[in-house]
Amino acid sequence: MKHVLFRRILFSYIIIVPLLFIPLGIYLSQVIKDNHVSKLKESLGIQAGLIADEIPRHSKDSLDDFCRRYKEKTGARVTIIESDGKVIGDSDELSEKMDNHQDRPEIQEASVNITGSSIRFSRTVQKDFFYFAVLLDEKIFLRLAVPLYDMEKAISSLRMRIAIASVITLIAAILTGLLQARKITKSVEEIAAFSREVTAGNFKTRLFLKEKGEIGELAKNINTMAHELKIRLERSNEDRHRMEELLKNMHDGFVLLDAKGKVLICNPAAKKVFGVERDIEGRSLLEVIRNVGLTDIMKKVTDKEESVVQEIEIAYPKELYLMATAAPFYYPPQSENVSGVMLSFHDITRLRQLEDMRKDFVANVSHEIKTPITAIKGFAETLMAGAIDDRENALRFLQTIKNHSERLNSLVEDLLTLSRIELGDIKIEKAAVSLDDVIDTVFTTLRNKAEIKGIYLKKEIPENLGEIKADRNRLTQILLNLVDNGIKFTESGGVTVKVRSLELGVWSEKDLISELKTQNSLIS
Repeated sequence: MKHVLFRRILFSYIIIVPLLFIPLGIYLSQVIKDNHVSKLKESLGIQAGLIADEIPRHSKDSLDDFCRRYKEKTGARVTIIESDGKVIGDSDELSEKMDNHQDRPEIQEASVNITGSSIRFSRTVQKDFFYFAVLLDEKIFLRLAVPLYDMEKAISSLRMRIAIASVITLIAAILTGLLQARKITKSVEEIAAFSREVTAGNFKTRLFLKEKGEIGELAKNINTMAHELKIRLERSNEDRHRMEELLKNMHDGFVLLDAKGKVLICNPAAKKVFGVERDIEGRSLLEVIRNVGLTDIMKKVTDKEESVVQEIEIAYPKELYLMATAAPFYYPPQSENVSGVMLSFHDITRLRQLEDMRKDFVANVSHEIKTPITAIKGFAETLMAGAIDDRENALRFLQTIKNHSERLNSLVEDLLTLSRIELGDIKIEKAAVSLDDVIDTVFTTLRNKAEIKGIYLKKEIPENLGEIKADRNRLTQILLNLVDNGIKFTESGGVTVKVRSLELGVWSEKDLISELKTQNSLIS
């Protein structure tokens, strides 16, 4: 590139010399020629007028001598021609041997305009001549001819001077061109080297040129451009880094597709959801992930060109329920054609499981509530049917109704407690509590139920166990539920509540879970 630019600049300086001096030489040569011809016309016209008065008209035999005599006086070739073109006198040749001159340009012009002139090569004397003819009395033509030595000499001298000036100017142009070419190519090379540094990512470098004017302004603008480019690239890298971190740490899966359905971006969450371990950028999403719901949602987006929210289910690598949101994106923003599709996947599997648990919970609660209600209704109807008159049975029935009412009230309290726990409104009021008293209270409440099923209740408490800090009501409720479940799911035998003190310290999660399992098995 450097040598090409150098040659072009140097050539532009060299070519301007011939482009300037060749037309100038041609123009000046023509000016000299026209000026010389004009002077010759004027001079020969005067001489022709003087000669015309002396032409002997009575004798044609002496005209050759007459012409020779006047050539010696004027230095011009003298020719006398009749109106039919016949030469009757000439200073250089015998007139009778000369050709007819009627077709000569100067003779034809003079026959029309009285005078005529032309420049041509004379075959007779083998020289370039300027011919001037004048019509005399419409009978004969007097023609004077002079060689163009002076004009040719002047033109040759001019051409020599122009050639010398051209050579000098050419040498100066070459020297100037060399200096300018080196100067410009050096600046261009520095700019090129600077651009290579910037392209390589070195934005700290700066371009320093001594030149002023346009090149200096260009260097200043390039430095400003490099600085702005550095700032924008840093911002772009920061934005890209933020986007990468955002996509990497997103809990939801995100996939960006082009207009052909090929993956442009796929974050780790999406790869994990669909069980993809390798990079899938550049591949078709539907080739990597075969899912009917996904195919359907992408078709809706591309057909309608609007956002779509739809639940999809996947079975691999594990069964999951996803809420997929798909939206078209346009680039550039003002484009009318869809450039691709943005997909996000929110895992709602836990919500589905909670929904199933809620349904099971409602069903279980309904069953638990229905049992005491049915019992209360049955015993109430029995009493209304006449059993109320049987005092012993009536009291037993009323006690049963009371027990089921308490059971129903306990269920309602449990539901209210769950509600308060979910709302974060439950309060723990700690006080000194005797575990022996709490267990006795629970056994008293559930003894009747245990006796009916043939289950015994037993407690094992160390003698030296003192009181603990706890919320008596919450502790009683927890223990009541545990013992109640023990009675409910124990076919035979009994339920033992065993209390023992644990060493203070930091427990690992594994040890704590093991201990809780042990305690639960003892209660059951």
